[in-house]
Amino acid sequence: MAQAITRPNIPVFVSSTFTDMQAYRRKVRDALTQLEAVVRGMEQFGSRPGSPVEECLRIVRSCRLYIGVFGMRYGSVPDGYEKSMTHLEYDEAQKLELPSLIYILEENQMIPAKDVEIGPGAEKLRALKEQLTKRHTVSFFTTPEDLQSRITHDVRAQLDRMGVEVTDGIGTTEEIDDIEVLKKFEILPKLFSGRQVTIEFPMGNIRSAFTEDCVALHLEPGATVACQATIDSGQMFYIYGEREIAIQLLSVPKGSSVKARANTAFGTTMQVLWTEDAPLPEMRAETGLVITQILSVEPTT
Repeated sequence: MAQAITRPNIPVFVSSTFTDMQAYRRKVRDALTQLEAVVRGMEQFGSRPGSPVEECLRIVRSCRLYIGVFGMRYGSVPDGYEKSMTHLEYDEAQKLELPSLIYILEENQMIPAKDVEIGPGAEKLRALKEQLTKRHTVSFFTTPEDLQSRITHDVRAQLDRMGVEVTDGIGTTEEIDDIEVLKKFEILPKLFSGRQVTIEFPMGNIRSAFTEDCVALHLEPGATVACQATIDSGQMFYIYGEREIAIQLLSVPKGSSVKARANTAFGTTMQVLWTEDAPLPEMRAETGLVITQILSVEPTT
């Protein structure tokens, strides 16, 4: 067995259709970041040389673990191919013999009609799912939270089989590491995005997060709150909370000291500057700390 390490940083490829599975992908990302894995998938592609298929398969080849999440859409088929991008990603992972964890959405869920494939795509999806259930021990999930729980359990077990140890304890050494990560994140946010840190901050004025910030950071508009805070390292960041965390933050009295686990987050969004001559598109970077778990709340004394 390979020697165990305490910070795995194992690259994991997350494969799924995108538009219909965004809420699920966010929970997968949260689970993997909690386990200190490096999450790779379509969110990280950006603008790169080469065709989308070539770039996608290149990233699959850079990973050590494959996670396939299958809903009710087969997905788009690239020009010149007979299979969808998601199907091609799966085939590449199998060709490489990557350890593969497969998750299929239970079909008895309330699913919007726009997220259900019809026609030839539906038949291809049925055949693919039949293949998946024959080749793998498939886990069926319901909600995004259910998927997150299953992946947290399964990936931890898979990392253990790979000889990688994941630690839950947060000691002095890790707290020092957190400060160093935050310093580097402040300077090189793209390179240090997706790192888990433990922070303490006084609760300030909380508001609904702006839609453009949510889009940049892959958070859910209308279900995310934000506040600006100076954390215990002395740095000022925007703090974000999504869904259940957002509800918890809303109940925290202003001025209370909050200790939480959070993920560093970086993204870009396009905004339009209106000039006298013409609208001028401009790329804007957004950074922040996305809380994944509130550890404690100390009221103001």
